[in-house]
Amino acid sequence: MITMIENFSNITEIEKRTFYYLCGFSLFLPISKAAGNIFMVLSILGMIHRLYRKNDDVKIIFSEYKKIFASIAALFVAVLISALTSEDILFGVKSWLDKYIGHILVLFPVMFICLDRKKILTLVQLLFVGVFISNLSVIVQGFKNFDGIWRYGGFLTPMAQGSVIGIFLPLYVVLFLQIQKKSLRIYFTVAAFVGIVALLFNGTRGVWLSTIILIPLMVLLYSRKNLKLFAAVVAILIIGGGIFVTALHSSKSADTTSDLRAKSNSERMLVWTSAFQMFKDNPIFGVGYGQYKDAYQTKYISPDAKETYLEHAHSNIFQLLAECGIIAASTFLLMWGYFSWFSLRRWFKDKNFEWLVFFCVLWGFMLHGLTEFNFETSVPSRIFWYSLGLCIAYSKISKNLSLGD
Repeated sequence: MITMIENFSNITEIEKRTFYYLCGFSLFLPISKAAGNIFMVLSILGMIHRLYRKNDDVKIIFSEYKKIFASIAALFVAVLISALTSEDILFGVKSWLDKYIGHILVLFPVMFICLDRKKILTLVQLLFVGVFISNLSVIVQGFKNFDGIWRYGGFLTPMAQGSVIGIFLPLYVVLFLQIQKKSLRIYFTVAAFVGIVALLFNGTRGVWLSTIILIPLMVLLYSRKNLKLFAAVVAILIIGGGIFVTALHSSKSADTTSDLRAKSNSERMLVWTSAFQMFKDNPIFGVGYGQYKDAYQTKYISPDAKETYLEHAHSNIFQLLAECGIIAASTFLLMWGYFSWFSLRRWFKDKNFEWLVFFCVLWGFMLHGLTEFNFETSVPSRIFWYSLGLCIAYSKISKNLSLGD
């Protein structure tokens, strides 16, 4: 019995168990929110157990990436202050624990557990498999239930699935360019094709725009001196975009992307106007974290609005301005800016590919967040933070910062 307890509390055994939990989390996160949550909790408990048994080496990670952690902490505090100044403090704090602590915690287990390069790549591969299955589910759902409306999410809601596609489609392109192994290049080609078809069935126009912007940008960042490659990618996007737009089932949606009179666009303009009015009336702390829905539906809704049930501002920035005020919105933008600068500086300086991936994940998620409130949407938000954690975990291996050494 004592031997069993000793084995259970052995650092190597703790990290081994936590790695298996992370494997389950990687695979199921894009497929099943319930299963993903189970493995997430197990992974966090494994991390806590490991830190209880041994935590002196964690300072290496905090020291190396202290400004990243400081940026996140600043956003934590800014939103918490808004919750504490809201009319319903209890609800605000509960929402903060769920949407901020509960989502961003997934960043840490993969960073604070001693994993080697092979294990980190295994987690990455499982995450890619989960996303691939998730994209396939959109296509299957679309073919099976098509009723003339192209808005399918597979295992997720359409907007959530759109955010996931917006992160991974540009990734497939840069990984195809980076990795020379033929079998993997075939996989990324197939995965990109499946992702494009899934995006077509998904119908999230904000992601159409974000991928059209981000893919050429990533190619340019990857190979700054190879302008022929950049021009070829742009040409492919123009040709592919032309086919995409003229396709019978997508032409109507594509037309409405730039038509401000289209219902979804006009409603966004109205809700953004309402959100900005909330901010003007409450510039410092907003209407209070967790109070947007009540404030919008009872006081700030436009008389011209058709979608009176909206619970968010369809934009990360407008949501934070309205709900949490200038302090939280500024810390959010500063975090985005610092993450971008940090990752690009590391990429240009050291050519460590994980930092280009970090930048791609960041901008794939945030660009969609300009027209959709995805920062607090469970699955895409956790995929976002977890993917950043994987990049940092891989970087610490590259810099010989492995915990436990």
